[in-house]
Amino acid sequence: MKLIAAAASALVLAITGLTAANAVAGTRASTLEHFEAMSTNSVSAVATLIARGPLTIGGTVNLETGRAVLPGGKLTLTHHQVHGSSTFSNRTCLATLTSSGTYRITGGTGPYRHVRGHGDYRLTAYAIVAKVKGKCAANVVPYAQETLLTASGPIQQ
Repeated sequence: MKLIAAAASALVLAITGLTAANAVAGTRASTLEHFEAMSTNSVSAVATLIARGPLTIGGTVNLETGRAVLPGGKLTLTHHQVHGSSTFSNRTCLATLTSSGTYRITGGTGPYRHVRGHGDYRLTAYAIVAKVKGKCAANVVPYAQETLLTASGPIQQ
């Protein structure tokens, strides 16, 4: 029984090692980074961030300041909005905001101090406010909100 458990453990380690090696080899070949940031918090600009590509790491990003906090360091991003629009439905109390443009990685600390890059981004946000006496409440925090930011572009480390 111990032999079977040891063999199974060795097989799992071998598969995990191969998968990790393939993942590392795959990320080194690519210089395209994909960022996704998501938030459902209606009172904070901080969103969860996942980067996929040469960095492949998770952290948080402040959607107002562009500061990303990652394990061991930070990245600073700036953006330039090219298109933007917003709508509000008085019937459903749903606000929709879209924005798109370009971004640039302008600085970093720790292991990210030499990271530079640029690319395109798209942001979509939805928010719903409560109805009060049949009308959408004004100047209140939404009771439901979603924000999704996607961005991609080449990076240099």
